[in-house]
Amino acid sequence: MEKYPNLAGKNILITGATDGIGKELGKMFAHSGAKLLLHGRNPKRLAAAMDEIYTDSGNKDLTPVLADFSSLNQVRAMAAEVAKITDRLHLLINNAGVYPSNKVITEDGFEQTLQVNYLSPFLLTVSLIPILVGKDQSRIVTLSSIGHRYVWDNIRDPQMRFFWRWVAYCRSKLLIIPMTRELGQQLSDTNITVNCIHPGVIRTKLIRFLPLSWGSSVHSGAKTVYNLATNPEFNQVTGKYIEKYKIAQPSPIARSQRLQESLWRVSLRWAGLTIPKGIIKPESKSNQNAR
Repeated sequence: MEKYPNLAGKNILITGATDGIGKELGKMFAHSGAKLLLHGRNPKRLAAAMDEIYTDSGNKDLTPVLADFSSLNQVRAMAAEVAKITDRLHLLINNAGVYPSNKVITEDGFEQTLQVNYLSPFLLTVSLIPILVGKDQSRIVTLSSIGHRYVWDNIRDPQMRFFWRWVAYCRSKLLIIPMTRELGQQLSDTNITVNCIHPGVIRTKLIRFLPLSWGSSVHSGAKTVYNLATNPEFNQVTGKYIEKYKIAQPSPIARSQRLQESLWRVSLRWAGLTIPKGIIKPESKSNQNAR
């Protein structure tokens, strides 16, 4: 059996925890003794995943959190629910994602892949920052993809007039990188680190729709995310893109300062947020001692 660090007393939220990497991470963190908030959109599938995680680990400290990321109102309600469950979150793992076969416009007016894979995690992350701030370190880890290297951004077309599912997926993962870079900069005066990761080409349900017949195991993919989330080597690392276990340089588009600034403004507008540039006030680091 693999050995995991003792994370007793830590509160961890994993989105998309009903299958694939999310569920595997649930098992790994459950073995570490952490208190887990496990997100899913289907109550029956979430209950089944929680039963499986409990059976595997014996950890009873599992709390379900329901939300369909195709609805920004549900994401807002989820953030409020998490804040009621705990006043301190130590780790947020943005794992939830979709790869729809057809173009779908959500109730909020966005192409579904863009909203579920990018906009909803953005809204959730920003909404949870008040309970991520504290005297000890918190981490935000978001799953990106090496596929970001093969597409360009088009934030002026949130309904994706010319829909191609692979391009839509890779574009959503591309946007995660400048979002991560911007959040890393804005939270530099806090104890929150923000990084994103390509866990490898993994044999999850998504790969069945890709023109590939190979891939690494779900467990191996989860291990890369777990490493980023817990390894002390990443204590001072923020705003970075990781490929498996190493910091990597993303594509030129992904590291464009112009895109980073434009994306921040448009993401706030899309999400219905009015937060000015500078989520956390500079003096917040000293204020963390009160938590």
